Amino acid sequence: MATSVISTPRPTLTAAQAVALALLHSGYKQRTITARTGVEPDDLYRLAVVHDVSAPHGTVEGHDCHEARDEDPCIQCTHAHGRADSRQHAQHRRTLGALPRELRPRGRQGKKAAK
Repeated sequence: MATSVISTPRPTLTAAQAVALALLHSGYKQRTITARTGVEPDDLYRLAVVHDVSAPHGTVEGHDCHEARDEDPCIQCTHAHGRADSRQHAQHRRTLGALPRELRPRGRQGKKAAK
């Protein structure tokens, strides 16, 4: 079975989608892109795959572009994604620490069950 030489046409972009892809390629953060253009992250990375646009390596957005293409992320993008996860986890811990003791979730620090 021969493959077709004629490529399938790419779907046309709206102005907001085109700006979102340009911002992604320029290295803007996902949150900034969504705030400026209204393009949701799922749509952003789907469009990036279809239109062969990638974020810079060594960024969380670059890691998400690798995942959208179903490929293994490069080492730089993996490290950036790990740093972002660690930062998010630390922020979550700080917000839990600010809660009164009665409202904190009972996990490992909860009372032991009586035997």
